[in-house]
Amino acid sequence: MSFFKKKVSVEDFCRDFYDNQILNPKIGDMEVGSAFSDVVIKEVVEVAPTFNKVDKQKLANELIIIRFELFALAWTHKFISGENVVAQSVFTKKYLHEKGKNDIWSGMEPYNNMIDSVTLHWLTSQGKMNLSFNYNMREDLTAKNIEVAKKLGIENDDSIARVNHRLWSENAWKQKLMLGPLVFTFCEQLGMNSLAEEAQFRLVVVIRGLYEGAQYSWKDVKIKN
Repeated sequence: MSFFKKKVSVEDFCRDFYDNQILNPKIGDMEVGSAFSDVVIKEVVEVAPTFNKVDKQKLANELIIIRFELFALAWTHKFISGENVVAQSVFTKKYLHEKGKNDIWSGMEPYNNMIDSVTLHWLTSQGKMNLSFNYNMREDLTAKNIEVAKKLGIENDDSIARVNHRLWSENAWKQKLMLGPLVFTFCEQLGMNSLAEEAQFRLVVVIRGLYEGAQYSWKDVKIKN
């Protein structure tokens, strides 16, 4: 790895990742988007044959949706708060609107709400002293993001709310408190609510892999404001 990382703007980096890794993934000239959903079906059906009934196009679409949210979650864990985090969310909403993919933005909301819910649950489990500290830190970061948005001339809309739902969630993620609820939400969106434990575990592996893939994507670049 070079000691001198290539500098890339938030918008350029996200656009490239969204275009080439999420919406139109390719290996060489071969499109591999549908292949990924086929692999997921194969892995889960081995331990839960009823998963074969899932609508394949709906699964492919839902994998795209959750991947956008997991990218944003990993991004927030990298940059915490401030301009890079705000810019990523604002750009994502704009990008999806331009692509005629508002359904993806809407589809991310249940996962985003689940992340917020799990984070708040983790906060309340920390005991009175730690709860106060962590809650105040999250509130400070929330205020910072709203102020950054204001300075950038960005309306405090749902793109900012989404960012703030992900704040201070890294410990809950590291302690694996978030994986089960995300799998539950994923299955709920697919209408598959009674999968065996081993099938759920295999979906956990998928979700963790998508998150780690997002982390890996920026290891050799420096994101600039």
